[in-house]
Amino acid sequence: MMSWLNALGLSAALALPSALLAEGYSVVDLGVTSSESDCMAQAESVLERYKDTLGASSVSSGTWVVYGWDMEPGDQDVVITCVGSTSGEVENRAVLVIHGAKSETERFTTRDVLKGYWQAY
Repeated sequence: MMSWLNALGLSAALALPSALLAEGYSVVDLGVTSSESDCMAQAESVLERYKDTLGASSVSSGTWVVYGWDMEPGDQDVVITCVGSTSGEVENRAVLVIHGAKSETERFTTRDVLKGYWQAY
């Protein structure tokens, strides 16, 4: 027997717009890079190209991460991390993370375009 609390939760979930149910993340391993600084330069270039081509609010950099804010379509937020080791014990790797609050299709479009720009760099 379903309790009233479970029924209320189910009713609320069914009442949500389908766009809210599509919120999620996409994560892509972009592969090994020659160095953290090369990865950062490539990440900035790729996100700036996307911003100039398809639109975004801004691109900013941290120590080992480059952010893309409000990327179109669908207002996606993007992070490319460039993590490695100065000792050479760990490979330098780039990882792309995309968060989208709207449709999965928009998030996948952003992912595919950024991955293509990365590979063509």
